[in-house]
Amino acid sequence: MKKDRISRPLLEQYRSELSRCVKCGSCRTLCPSFRLDREESRSPRGRMALIAAVLDNRLPVSAAFEDRLETCTHCLACEFSCPSGVPVTKLIQAAREQAVQELGSGLIRSVLARVLRNDQSMRLGGWLAPLALHYRSGTVNVSRGKAGLLSGAKSASGQGKRGTIAFFPGCASSYIQPELGRAAVAVLIRTGYEVIVPEGLQCCGRPLLSLGDRHAASAVAEHNSRVLAALEADRIITACPSCALTFECEYPRLLPPGTAMPALVDIHAFLEREIAGLTLRPLARTVTWHDPCHLGRGLGLAAAARNILRALPGLTLIETKNPDRCCGFGGVMRVTHPEISDGIAREKAESILATGAAAVVTGCPSCRMQIAEGLHRAGSDSEVLHTVQLIEEALDSAE
Repeated sequence: MKKDRISRPLLEQYRSELSRCVKCGSCRTLCPSFRLDREESRSPRGRMALIAAVLDNRLPVSAAFEDRLETCTHCLACEFSCPSGVPVTKLIQAAREQAVQELGSGLIRSVLARVLRNDQSMRLGGWLAPLALHYRSGTVNVSRGKAGLLSGAKSASGQGKRGTIAFFPGCASSYIQPELGRAAVAVLIRTGYEVIVPEGLQCCGRPLLSLGDRHAASAVAEHNSRVLAALEADRIITACPSCALTFECEYPRLLPPGTAMPALVDIHAFLEREIAGLTLRPLARTVTWHDPCHLGRGLGLAAAARNILRALPGLTLIETKNPDRCCGFGGVMRVTHPEISDGIAREKAESILATGAAAVVTGCPSCRMQIAEGLHRAGSDSEVLHTVQLIEEALDSAE
């Protein structure tokens, strides 16, 4: 007896885009998870074939199918190399949502979705972060929440005369790396703006999308948009490129039609124009740089980040081999598939150590944690800094 065809509208809407894949395989060598184990089903081409098979009812949505989707780091490298312009990450996102719709959220997704939407749970989650992320190094520093971001921030002469900046801290700066958030606020204040850290903000929604929970992601998008729309701020800035990319690319489809869109930008886009106006002292440092996937390929700010570094007096920048290769954090993949994440981080650590630089600079909180862990496991105690921490160091020495 012929089985009834299962309708999958979340995938059906992308049938024409999926059909563009000509199976050339040019994406495979750029895919972090495929490079690690050379398994075709973990390559972008393999994932597109699996999604097509599910869409055509040749394969069921299963735990194995879901596993292959979860090992995509959303690094965007495949999309940039695809000669046919296949929107790979968009298709994988739709497939994740389809899988959750058919298989359910499961324990890990359900717990994470609840934690990410509750401030008290996130504070507790900060304490549990090293365990959840399978980290051995001391990269994770627990925060007491967003209020602590302004503590220790330095007031500048004329502070606030240029207007007001609302700083969107994101989960990492709020709960896991408070020193990064404090550095960002301090640097922004020195540009002559008043800086506020709004109360009541939630996760940007990126991890929820990685979990395939579009409903929860839409809820936090609506909540954050309401909070930010109520502010009298001239600019909204974040030090997390994944947050910025989520606002720019995902909020338009997550928010109801007609909702006011918050114009949030990554701090590198802002500081590239502002760095020349800051009084800085020579740092006498030699560093290398890691391009976060969402900062470089996602937001197109790889050049802006380097322009900022080159504007820091005394700084020597040594490029790594393949600086834009993914570090392997991969959102929730770090939680669900730590062995793959560790393997990708190992490759990144080797390329960093080959430069001989004493420190690594990057523009993403998640990359910072992941690279520090990879270096720690490689036996290195090299310092890993966010761009704003390096700028803050130059500002402090200029006082």
